[in-house]
Amino acid sequence: MAFISSRQTRTLLLLLCAASAAACSSTQRGETTAVSATGGSGWTSDATLGGASSSGGGEAGTVAGGSTAAGTTAGMTGTTGSAGTRGAGSGSTGDAPKFDLGAVPDVPPGDCLACSITIASQQSGALAILGTEVFGTASLQGQVVYALGTSGAGRFIASADSSLPFNEVTNCPIVPWLAGTNDPPAIFTFGWGPNDGPKNFSPQGETVGGMHLPAQYVGNPAALAADYDIVVYLEASGQWDQGEAPSDQEMQTLVDYVTIHGGGLYVVSEFYGYMKDPDLVSVNRVMNPLGVEALAVNLNWGNAEGNIDFECFPAPVG
Repeated sequence: MAFISSRQTRTLLLLLCAASAAACSSTQRGETTAVSATGGSGWTSDATLGGASSSGGGEAGTVAGGSTAAGTTAGMTGTTGSAGTRGAGSGSTGDAPKFDLGAVPDVPPGDCLACSITIASQQSGALAILGTEVFGTASLQGQVVYALGTSGAGRFIASADSSLPFNEVTNCPIVPWLAGTNDPPAIFTFGWGPNDGPKNFSPQGETVGGMHLPAQYVGNPAALAADYDIVVYLEASGQWDQGEAPSDQEMQTLVDYVTIHGGGLYVVSEFYGYMKDPDLVSVNRVMNPLGVEALAVNLNWGNAEGNIDFECFPAPVG
């Protein structure tokens, strides 16, 4: 959650990597290794889809059609590579964090593609994987911090760091995959109060709500799915919300939006301390039915970044 100037340096480096593999050819610890890109569009923070942009907060911005990886991974073979680290304050001198890949989804050849996702994080919570819904994870210090999965008719991304949404650097079709359509998606974001944040992503087509799901959608996931291709739920911190949180019915609406009506959900927790015990209980009302659990963990290692290499990322279903 905390942002420092070195992140802006990293964002610039990621942009340069996407433009030129030679700019990131070093494989020494603390450096990055470029991964070639072959089209595809990732999240777009503020520019039009297909362009290159970076988030205002200095997190790893998105380069549509490009991918920058730290370290190497053999992808679906199950071999895990090491991610480079850059210390912030205390630095990092031990083994580099590892970014791991879960089980391969059963997708016929030709219906999926090889691609990579890079995330960058500084301070995060952690996630436990409870079931078989998750097919890709990124881990730091042995703790999962990011997961992609399918549940019922829909799809989800779960993050333990609120600086990650819409800051992936990827040549995977994450947006059309999560949205279930190749058309520009309609996105609804809610959950945070006015003191939460900072929120450093602003995707095209986003509508931002308050701490609650609008009344017309509560108990009506079909209407939510009719209006929005992607919903982003950000769990608010108990230090700001005075105990206010979405109702159980609101949370069940999100679960049904995904599992029954085929929606795409990006659900986000945070590091423990910012998240209080009731906040973890709250966000797990959504995460648990999807096969993920937010944990009472505070990973504060300084800047770290890495990638998941997919040999077979599922094609958009829409």
